[in-house]
Amino acid sequence: MVIFNYLSDNIFLKYIFKDDNIYKFNFIFNYMSHQLPYAFISVLGGKENPNLELPKELNEPKEEAEFLQKDENMKGYYLGACLDSCRWGSQMTVMWEMSIKDMIGFIQNWMKQNKNNYQELFHEMKINELYDKFELPHIHYDRCPRAKENKEEHKGVITDLAGRLRCAHKEIKYFKPNYIREFDFFDEKLKTKKLNIWEDKPYEPSPSYWWELQEEDEEDPIYVEAYEVYEEEMEEFDNEERTLEVLDVCYSIISDKDVILPLEEVLRRVNLREEFVTFHCGGNRFGPCIRLLDSETTEMYDDLDHCPGHLKYNNKFETPFDGWDLAYYVQKWLEQVPDGKVPLFGKI
Repeated sequence: MVIFNYLSDNIFLKYIFKDDNIYKFNFIFNYMSHQLPYAFISVLGGKENPNLELPKELNEPKEEAEFLQKDENMKGYYLGACLDSCRWGSQMTVMWEMSIKDMIGFIQNWMKQNKNNYQELFHEMKINELYDKFELPHIHYDRCPRAKENKEEHKGVITDLAGRLRCAHKEIKYFKPNYIREFDFFDEKLKTKKLNIWEDKPYEPSPSYWWELQEEDEEDPIYVEAYEVYEEEMEEFDNEERTLEVLDVCYSIISDKDVILPLEEVLRRVNLREEFVTFHCGGNRFGPCIRLLDSETTEMYDDLDHCPGHLKYNNKFETPFDGWDLAYYVQKWLEQVPDGKVPLFGKI
């Protein structure tokens, strides 16, 4: 018996060989770290390559993905094999030429082709045969992440309507009432709308901001006048007391382990790529914009001969693990609800 240990990026894999065949693996798994591909491990253990043999005329993974979704080309095959047979690979990651929505469509297509028994076709091995622990990418901290990051002590928790455990720490802040500015925005980290409040101090002018400057040895009258106004405004600012009381609740997410994750959210959390990318009309930002619908805005950018850029779905989906492990995530997503009626789309 030979024991081979492999350590890579917080992953410790122990393979025990007997007669050149792997009969047990134990993985201590971190889903955001790199690991050896399952197909590689299988071949290393003396098995046949578990991935699909696709027509040789298919030259790229994108063509292979299109082929698999036609007719019944995925019928009877493991989802892991299908996913792992149509992706690019690098030393640390794998990538599919699909957006998140495209990936969901691929998975739905596979389920449709195997509608009578897809529950048995995620992977050729059960999860507990490969992993001591394998979980969906839920958010879970032992205490408030904001408090831990800022080395603060936060007290209190609250459960929101979606079932997420949040920090309920409260802090009273004081502002000068005549100088506050505010705007509300959706905080992606907190997954909720948040009101941002700050004090807007008078702005100190600088000579470099004025078009007509005098010689270096002379004082610029425009700047001198602007600076006198600034000094008066600063005096008023300094003399005003901070009497406006604002209650700031931390509301950081501590855990969402009790929340049902849609497949879209599962894929979003394991994806290493940005979900959206910016593109410009004509391929670069210098040129007329042909997509703006508002006539006034279009006219402004036409005069500048400049495209401001537009967002579109990123057609690259990248993970630090192979298609076989992605199939496990799909399986765990489906098992969240006993009857399998778990949402495909949605943000948490």
